Order: sequence, then structure tokens, then C-alpha cells
Amino acid sequence: MTRIVFSDHALRKLRERRIAKEKVRVTIHSPDTTRNTRKKRKIAYKRFQKLYLKVVYIKEGNTITVVTQHWDESFNPNI
Repeated sequence: MTRIVFSDHALRKLRERRIAKEKVRVTIHSPDTTRNTRKKRKIAYKRFQKLYLKVVYIKEGNTITVVTQHWDESFNPNI
């Protein structure tokens, strides 16, 4: 089983943006789309109603560390 941990920054942004941890977990485990980025980071997108949740994370072994997350109003999965 993969363990998900949240960085201090991610925890602070969860509170500020009023995003539930469960939505972040769902986004990581069953994303609509993913992208690789710099420094071994991955970005996962999942649609919830009208907006996409963008989750930036790093996977090392059986641990996923969430770097940050936010609602992305401009994401277009068709690009």
C-alpha cells in the first residue's frame, strides 16, 4: 500500500484553500490525467464538478509526498 504524506506547505494550503485531504487522495489514486515535471515531480488532475484539482507530488518507493494542491480553473485536458 502506498503511503501519502503531506508537506508542511501542502497542509497549510489545504487549510487556506479549504480542500479536503480525501479529494487529494482520490486525485492521486485515480487521476483524469497526469504529467511529469521537473525534479521527479508529478502532477495529477481530477475533475470535481466544474473545476480540476491539481496535485503536485513526489513518489519515492512506497511513499507519495504531496507538495501542493489547488483548484485549476484554466486546465484544459484536451491540450
